[in-house]
Amino acid sequence: MNYLNGTCLCGKINIQIPDDFEYMGNCHCSECRKFSGSDYASVGGIDSSKVNIVTGENHITYFHKTAETDLAFCSSCGSSLFTRKNTGKKHNIRLGILNDVPSKKPAFHIFTGSKADWNNICDDLPQFEEGPSSK
Repeated sequence: MNYLNGTCLCGKINIQIPDDFEYMGNCHCSECRKFSGSDYASVGGIDSSKVNIVTGENHITYFHKTAETDLAFCSSCGSSLFTRKNTGKKHNIRLGILNDVPSKKPAFHIFTGSKADWNNICDDLPQFEEGPSSK
């Protein structure tokens, strides 16, 4: 099994995960846009038990968005790291933090019904107006 390393911008947080994403996609919802500061967020879903915080756990700050969802970011540099799905026991890793190239690529777009008006999706990946349950 290959492992992928990810770091925040300042390098205080180092995360290691197996190259074993269950899914990879691009989320266009307004909350992901705000958390990422971009027109969409590319994420990879993996079982929470497979996420290893190698260094810097004390620099991770969690924003408790809902009972199901915590958003994680670096308290030093502000890098968006992952979304933790508490009841589903999943982490949606922000692919931009990866220092290594995963074997898979994003395979879909979700929440395109609320994407930024100025964003044109220019690939042939499947698009879903709502979330994963509509896939």
